[in-house]
Amino acid sequence: MIWVQLVNGLMEGMMLFLIASGLTLIFGVSRIVNFAHGSLYMLGAFFTYALVPLIAPGTVGGFFASVLLAGLGVAAIGLIFEVIALRRVYGAPELMQLIITVALVLIIRDVVRWIWGPNSLSVPMPDAFMGALLIGDNYFPIFPFVIFGAGLAVMLVMVGVIRFTRAGILLRAGTDDRGMAALLGVNEKLIFSSVFAVGALLAGIAGGLAAPYGDVNYLLDTTVIVTAFIVVVIGGLGNLYGAFAAAMLVGITKALGILYFPRLSMVLIFLIMAAVLLARSLGRQGGPSR
Repeated sequence: MIWVQLVNGLMEGMMLFLIASGLTLIFGVSRIVNFAHGSLYMLGAFFTYALVPLIAPGTVGGFFASVLLAGLGVAAIGLIFEVIALRRVYGAPELMQLIITVALVLIIRDVVRWIWGPNSLSVPMPDAFMGALLIGDNYFPIFPFVIFGAGLAVMLVMVGVIRFTRAGILLRAGTDDRGMAALLGVNEKLIFSSVFAVGALLAGIAGGLAAPYGDVNYLLDTTVIVTAFIVVVIGGLGNLYGAFAAAMLVGITKALGILYFPRLSMVLIFLIMAAVLLARSLGRQGGPSR
């Protein structure tokens, strides 16, 4: 049983990484904490629900095509939101940015409830993913392995783009020193818009991949955004590799906590976050004074 829970923890950790990576990329470049990121994840799940019956139903290719198209649709919505609303509040007080992103949460939730209704929906899993694998003496569901592999592929593509392409160089330049990047002629608005669209794409893909694994409803945004923020805080705001390590830690801790301490699984995660924040605070206090 522990090995099955461990696999489930790795799958949830990968989902959290896809969500948190977009969140931390957006903050690293624009310095905006996007509270609507969970809503983008929810939209990815609902778009996948709408597309799966239309694109080769029941097949692996149809499922992944639906997830990709859902992610692209969410990216387009994120880009429109960034251009229309967020671009006007870059550099504004944090309260104004908070109001804008929370307003988007409420708008998306009402639109989703109006289109799909208040009841929970289910996304059919491809037939090929409904079996189990026999490893040793244990049977493991196939779907968590598929989700982990798909998430790992997305992560490798993202790391490759960031490290080895011109777009990645511009992204890192904007993250490290926005002022210097602007002086060198980097189009800051284009960077901000592109990063927000990519972050929305990652959230949409995560929502689409996770859709067959649970219920899809209009409250899905709140169930995921809290854990995603915990991952970002533990891994460090703007730290992609830290987000990956934190997501794996949180996913495994939550899965094993449900097995051994079902009433304390979320408490364990908050304790980890508190310990990390305390260690960072003590580290800064113990550092050399300037």
